[in-house]
Amino acid sequence: MVHFSSTLHRNSSTEVWLPHNQTSKTMINNLAKKAAAPEPLPVCISRESSQSMSSASSSCSTLDIKGDAKRHSIGNSNTTTQQPLLSTTNNNKPYSTTVSPASSVISTATSNAPRRLHRADTANLKEYGECYRRLGEGSTAVVMITRKLEGKGEKLYAIKQFRKRQRSESEKEYMKKLTSEFCISSTFSHPNIVETIDLVLDDRKRYSTVMEYCPGGDLFGCIMAECMTEREKGCCFKQMVQGLAYLHSVGVAHRDIKPENLLLAADGTVKITDFGVSDVFRFAWESQGHKSRGLMGSEPYIAPEAFENKEYWGAVADVWSAGIVLYCVWMQGLIWHRAKKSDNAYACYLRNYSTQQFELLSKLPTGPRKLLYAILDPNPSTRISCEAILNDPWVLSIDVCVGGGVGHNKQPHHHIPSSCKVK
Repeated sequence: MVHFSSTLHRNSSTEVWLPHNQTSKTMINNLAKKAAAPEPLPVCISRESSQSMSSASSSCSTLDIKGDAKRHSIGNSNTTTQQPLLSTTNNNKPYSTTVSPASSVISTATSNAPRRLHRADTANLKEYGECYRRLGEGSTAVVMITRKLEGKGEKLYAIKQFRKRQRSESEKEYMKKLTSEFCISSTFSHPNIVETIDLVLDDRKRYSTVMEYCPGGDLFGCIMAECMTEREKGCCFKQMVQGLAYLHSVGVAHRDIKPENLLLAADGTVKITDFGVSDVFRFAWESQGHKSRGLMGSEPYIAPEAFENKEYWGAVADVWSAGIVLYCVWMQGLIWHRAKKSDNAYACYLRNYSTQQFELLSKLPTGPRKLLYAILDPNPSTRISCEAILNDPWVLSIDVCVGGGVGHNKQPHHHIPSSCKVK
């Protein structure tokens, strides 16, 4: 059985640090350029049971995504075993929500909070209110909600509080882990990208990342609850692609697109989060950019070229992951364990790709089925781009919900039924 996976925090392969006075796109580009020295391709796959990760059966059936908390993640060379995260069950919900790093628990309702332009040690976590509820924890951080009173109302924030540096960990390694993700994600400004607000140091000398809180949970929860109509599934997919198109336009590949990293704001807006393994593939002064290095993400969503232990285009790999998410949303399951010829289901797909007669995709409506063959193109050089996806006839016909990103058509529908809301 295959299960969705994520980790609470993953180190970036790019070494960056906090600036003295501001975080800007130029600063991020300079830091990334300085750190972009050649190094061996890092490949590190988490330990997993041979039973759960065996190849898909030759019957080509959709893989069940419902199961225990075991995870199948691929991280950097510093993390060989991903720890399962705490699961918290709301009594008002018919399912458990797995707490994941910027996924079901962290951020994204639209926020008017100002961006912080100071050093982390000049801010205090109390600026963002008192601890309201603890959501979960992982090996490197604890996630909680803080509540700040504002006039007659209140504002909720999601806080990822990092554990103190271990004795076996150097100061340089620790600060790299804390700041790399923040320095990239804090520069984004798009309706379908989670806003990262601040990195602060509290009274107990612990660093915390401050983000918007997303009361709608993550897309994985809605998939598990089987609560979305086809109209809503298309809306979520379109918003995800809008966010990816923005990331790629500013030279960033996410490299871990999956339902747990797609959050739902109160108004139904889908936002991409968790940039722990993202890669800056094109700097401001470049026109072509460079390929990504290393195997990152969660196995069922990873593009086939990333398994070849070679450099690959991160943005193109993101498109593949988006296609797997589309299948998951539509069919409530995974299409294969991993995109490798040793996987029977994927091998069957390769044999039937040219004729577009793969059994599992035949169950989808015409619009998403045709698009998936373009997205799940085994050849990355001919795979469709996010911009082209947004111009696909089926995608153009999709009405995004009010507040749901930057689509041309906005209609007052909502894909967060009460059974899918995080109270």
